[in-house]
Amino acid sequence: MPKLPVGITVMPEYAQSEGIGPVLDRLEGLAKATCLTTSPYVARPAEPGRGHREPPGDAGAGERRLLDRPLWGKRELWMEATASFVPDAALYEGLAYRPLPIDDQTHAEGAIVGDFLDAAAARGMETWLQVQAAIPPGHRVQFGNPLHGDHPLMPDGTPGPARIDRNASLASDELRAYMRAFITDLCRAYPQAGGLKFDWPEYPAYTFESLFFDFNPAVAPIAKRLGLDLATLARGAADFLADLSGGKLREKPIATEAPDAFLASLFDAYPVLAEMLALKAAVVADYARFLKETMDTASGGHKRMFLQCFPPPLNQVTGFDFRKVGTIPDMVGIKFYTMHWPVIERSYITALTARTGIAPNAAARAISRLLRLSPDAPRDAGAIRYPEPGDLHPAGSADLAAKIAQARLDMPPSTRLVSIAHGYGPVDDVMRRFRAVTTGDGLHVNRYCYLSDEKLAAIGQRFG
Repeated sequence: MPKLPVGITVMPEYAQSEGIGPVLDRLEGLAKATCLTTSPYVARPAEPGRGHREPPGDAGAGERRLLDRPLWGKRELWMEATASFVPDAALYEGLAYRPLPIDDQTHAEGAIVGDFLDAAAARGMETWLQVQAAIPPGHRVQFGNPLHGDHPLMPDGTPGPARIDRNASLASDELRAYMRAFITDLCRAYPQAGGLKFDWPEYPAYTFESLFFDFNPAVAPIAKRLGLDLATLARGAADFLADLSGGKLREKPIATEAPDAFLASLFDAYPVLAEMLALKAAVVADYARFLKETMDTASGGHKRMFLQCFPPPLNQVTGFDFRKVGTIPDMVGIKFYTMHWPVIERSYITALTARTGIAPNAAARAISRLLRLSPDAPRDAGAIRYPEPGDLHPAGSADLAAKIAQARLDMPPSTRLVSIAHGYGPVDDVMRRFRAVTTGDGLHVNRYCYLSDEKLAAIGQRFG
């Protein structure tokens, strides 16, 4: 089998904990990796409850997962972080969002991120800096939150329940002003990075309520360009939710066997939903163009852009239209974070059960058929949960392969397309998932903290 490009995301704390050389030796020697992704911060262990838990708790769903690779000698810990470079204060003057604070550790250890990138490039690796597309200050999910008024909103003007993601509305002027400054700062601080990898440049679909984003007033000008009125859309979407809860939806001829037929029949019954998704796709495409233009200006056109997104069919409800957005970046990564998929299913099952009175097991079966996050088979809804470290992930290989094949079919052929698969879980199941989603452009693996030496060697044996 010919060698395929393999990228691995290694957060800076592992360069700090294990050392740059040992980390790259493992990536190169065991995994045969050709690409490194890291992020612009440095970290330190903290007392429990301070900073954030590593690994992340995923809004309470994943608090029992552990690191495969000990970090500062521990498989779970709390840590604090600071920027790895000193922000240019002039770039952020007058902005509502502020950069990640710096402290003595920035000056003492911050250079390790640039050294990490230099050392990887010296070994011939492609390099990327990963940042959050819409969670200022942008370094990692856990480090930020939208300001009041910047949340994506449901039709009733509320942000909905707590989310795994913490994205701001992509139409927010305050978000865009901050990201313009942040991207400019990054391009100046890390000229050696080959490009910027943006996570969640869309409306993540972890909760049922997030399907009905985004009615933040900042979206109104984009709606107007499409000939739509945001207030009218909000009333129509609210009417749909009322029909869903009141039982009128069950009187409509809605197909539930396949995603395309489902959406077509739903749009026939409620045209406002098609308009709502078209608006969401327009907002996401507009934001992607903003990121690209900002990056090209800041880097003089020298840095590449990588966008990460949800897999089919969920990309349709996150707003990431492959045909529209796929022409903008140099590379797109489809995220196969299969430990999150039961969390999505459980949110949708809970919402549908509460709103419609449908039996949980029936809701689970319908969601399995439509989203293909789990096998199309009768299931006990009560047993759907975030997997333990030793659990197999209930994502079928054929379904995984079909998702990446659909993405390739819809993506412009000139755009590099990779899968971003997660290393969490037992080694045989991890490798099964990797094999199912690898594309001709390679595989990116998230993250090093879940990659034991056994998993790294298995990657190298398969793809190296």
